[in-house]
Amino acid sequence: MEKNKLETAATEREEMEALEARAEAEDGEAAEPEDLVLRFAKPYKFGGMEYTEVDLSGLEDVTAGVLENVGKIAAKKNPGMNPALQEMSLTFCTYLAQRVAKLPLEFFTGLPAKEAIKLKTLVTNFLYGGDGED
Repeated sequence: MEKNKLETAATEREEMEALEARAEAEDGEAAEPEDLVLRFAKPYKFGGMEYTEVDLSGLEDVTAGVLENVGKIAAKKNPGMNPALQEMSLTFCTYLAQRVAKLPLEFFTGLPAKEAIKLKTLVTNFLYGGDGED
């Protein structure tokens, strides 16, 4: 019986080591640069132009001051919003995206709902260290 326990423990240890090795390999892959491009499922028409994607790589250059300014604007637009969660709001994300993409705010507020949620996910995942993917 003691031998079975030792064999089981050894097998479990080997499985854990294999899982850890796989996780480390995946972390190495995750070290690639983030893709900060919002790709639309269907072309989006705005201002007489058709867009299939928007480059939000400018998020990499955002400073704390920019976040603070965008937060003030979002707070004025939604005074009842919890300030601790404002960067998770669609309002905050659209204002921040407008700044980094250098497109009019109406571009982002006119997005179809599903694309707006993709935008919010990309921005919040970037801010909180996620990969920006669905």
